[in-house]
Amino acid sequence: MTLQKQSLPRLCLGVWLLALSLGASASEEDRSALAQRNGCLACHAGMETKIGPSFREISGKYSGQEGGVELLAGRIVSGTGEHGSGWAKDGKATLASMPPNGNVSPENARKLAAWIIAAKGKVSGPQHFVSEKVRISGRVEQVFELSVAELRKFPPQQIGEIPVTCQSGANLGKIENLKGVLLRDILEEAKIVSRSHNDVKKIAIVASASDDYRVVFSWSEIFNSPLGDGIVVFYERNGLPLADDEGRIALISAKDTRTGPRHVKWLNGIEVRQIVD
Repeated sequence: MTLQKQSLPRLCLGVWLLALSLGASASEEDRSALAQRNGCLACHAGMETKIGPSFREISGKYSGQEGGVELLAGRIVSGTGEHGSGWAKDGKATLASMPPNGNVSPENARKLAAWIIAAKGKVSGPQHFVSEKVRISGRVEQVFELSVAELRKFPPQQIGEIPVTCQSGANLGKIENLKGVLLRDILEEAKIVSRSHNDVKKIAIVASASDDYRVVFSWSEIFNSPLGDGIVVFYERNGLPLADDEGRIALISAKDTRTGPRHVKWLNGIEVRQIVD
C-alpha cells in the first residue's frame, strides 16, 4: 500500500451547515448550524417524518399561533413532557414525546424556533459534506490520507445489522450490510507513538467529520476491549458506495449500547492525541 505523507491538519471547529433551498443568508445558515450542533437533525428533517415531526409540520403548527416562536423555543429546551404534543398520535412522529435539551440556551432556542418556522422545511441536502478521504494524523509515526480505494486494501470487515439508538435512548432504526475496515487496523498502520509503557493509557483518538461532528475513543477501547472489534470505518452499505447523506466514508462503533452518538457521517479525520502528561 502506498501512503502519501501529509502535514498535520488544523482541527475543524465548525458544525453542519445546511443550505436553505430558498437561498439562505449567513444568519440563517448559523441557525441550521445550531440545529446540527444541538442534535435537532438526529430526530427531525426538513420535509420528511423521522422519529420526530418534520420541520415543515412544526412550522405549520406554530406559525399560526400567537407567540409561536416563544412557545416552540420553550419546548426545544424543556421538551414536550411525557405525554408529548400529539405528533405520534397523528402519525407524524414515532417518538411519543420530545426529551428536554438543557444544552440549548434560551437565546439559541429562540433562534432555532424562528428559523424552523420561517424555513417551512425547505432545506437542501448534504452534498457539500461528502468526504472522499480520511486523514490520519497526530501522535503517529506516519501521517497519511486514505481514499476508499486505499481503505479496500486493508482486511475487510462485514457488519450485518446494527440497531441505531440515539443519546436519549430513542430508537432511530437500523443500518445493515456494511463493509469497511477496523479502526484498529488503520491505527496499527499509522503506528501510534508511545515512548513509555504508560503512554497508551493517556491516548485519545478523535474521529471528526466534514460537518465538524467529533467523537472520542480511548486507546483501551480500541486495542484492549471487545468494543474495538466493532469500531469500523466503512465505505459500503448493501454492496453500494455510501450515499451523500453519509459521505463516502463513515464510522460506527457497533458494540456501543447506544450506537447513534458514535456514528460519524462524512468522516474526514482521525487524530491521535495524548490528553494528559
